[in-house]
Amino acid sequence: MRYGVPLRRRCVLDVSEESYGYRRQSKRRAEVVPFIRRANGNLLLHTKDFYPKGAFRVPSGGIYKREALLDAVHREAFEETGLQVAVERFLAVVQFDFCWQERTVSLSSYPFLLREGGGRLEVQDEHERITAFREVAPCGLESVASHLENLPPVWREWGEFRAISHRLAAMVLRQESGSEHMAELPGCV
Repeated sequence: MRYGVPLRRRCVLDVSEESYGYRRQSKRRAEVVPFIRRANGNLLLHTKDFYPKGAFRVPSGGIYKREALLDAVHREAFEETGLQVAVERFLAVVQFDFCWQERTVSLSSYPFLLREGGGRLEVQDEHERITAFREVAPCGLESVASHLENLPPVWREWGEFRAISHRLAAMVLRQESGSEHMAELPGCV
């Protein structure tokens, strides 16, 4: 309640056998997605050396076993950006179900809106393979999501999955500003 009532969604994504296998083998069953608001009001995006050219998104990262949710948010934000942050808003709780044939593997995702509070923008964990940062105004999140949804076919499922957090954040921020009614996402309830 301290950071607002998060939007709750369940998203069922039909995926390929390869994507399902990747998710099943991954130890990650929960993640945080830090939307970091810079001093100018823009949100921070990043890209990695193995992403398709021009693919930028907000950071995300796994939650360690027995790690508190807010500790994971601060750790991931710092590891990927070097920035100190303060939580502004708990945006959403998203239960992703990745389905292939009759099988399902799940991932819980926790997007947060954070405010930059200090530090220097610089990757702290070189294993992240982050190569560049970019900023986008909150109203540009829909455009980022659209770009992710339209990545080349080999990246399409990943892009569609990653686009959902961007669309949910855009919906919550629009609702809070009173500028639009909340739309629904296909595949999410």
